Amino acid sequence: MINKLVETTAKLSTLPSRSTLQKKSQRWVIKIGSSLLTSEGNQLNQADIRHFVEQILRLRERGIEVVLVSSGSVSVGRGHLGLAEKTLPAEQRQAAASVGQAALMHAYENLLAQAGVHCGQILLTQDNFKDRKRRKKTLSAINMLTKMNMLPILNENDALADSENQFGNNDHLAAVISRLWHGDLMVLLTDQAGLYEADPRVQVDAQMIQEGMAGDPRYGQMAGGSGTAVGTGGMRTKVEAAAYAASSGTATVIASGCISDVLLRLQNGERLGTFLRSKKFDQMWLKARRAALQKTTYSLLGVAVKLSNKYSEQSHLSYCYK
Repeated sequence: MINKLVETTAKLSTLPSRSTLQKKSQRWVIKIGSSLLTSEGNQLNQADIRHFVEQILRLRERGIEVVLVSSGSVSVGRGHLGLAEKTLPAEQRQAAASVGQAALMHAYENLLAQAGVHCGQILLTQDNFKDRKRRKKTLSAINMLTKMNMLPILNENDALADSENQFGNNDHLAAVISRLWHGDLMVLLTDQAGLYEADPRVQVDAQMIQEGMAGDPRYGQMAGGSGTAVGTGGMRTKVEAAAYAASSGTATVIASGCISDVLLRLQNGERLGTFLRSKKFDQMWLKARRAALQKTTYSLLGVAVKLSNKYSEQSHLSYCYK
């Protein structure tokens, strides 16, 4: 395993540095886990929320577009309703999500308003992405909020979601949004330092993966479970989310939200957490009539195009030949 990781590192050395990519990324999808927003009693940690909001405002001042995917509604609602169990019956979970989401948005709005910024809430399920029309509506809502200088705050609609249309965790939701919105960088903030070769809580000398390619099957084998009893995701869901987002060109950072100014330091190019690169697109070839395109004004119709790879909706394709 170690030799293979060294080989991967050697290959990565020929690509643009992660510091450069982090600095140049202009569209960030930031996901904050429940454990970073709540205290032991499932109460909102106002100081931590303020710290994240201040960082996001600083990123926006630097010209970076931000979409925030915030967990925490169910855990906060559980605290408000006095429900101690992590696993709740469906009806109680829906009630907790409804109560907690209101409290969560109230906290964000109050803090943002102090800087003259407002936020817009978008609650989603998988139903919002099942056809082109609904995907376009979701993207339109995000784009309009950013155009109006508001901060889009997204979460799964846990008050209405069921087993048939739920994402199950916000890592997956963040990845879906990264593809839809064409994000440059997805930052998954957690209570762990990053992805390790083995569970550091069990194997104390386990080494953290500094950098790699998203979708590497070895990372799924390394990934462990959730760091706390609060969130629904774990390291495995983050690795899977990174692979999904990478298929449309989004790179991912998995880092600890407990690090002071973690978002600003990432934007400054610091090598914090685990950086998973997106896949290269040099294997997307259009097999078409080269001469007709070069020497005439003919257009290229869909029936004349053969694709040898997958790409996301609204991806930009270039005609290449050798």
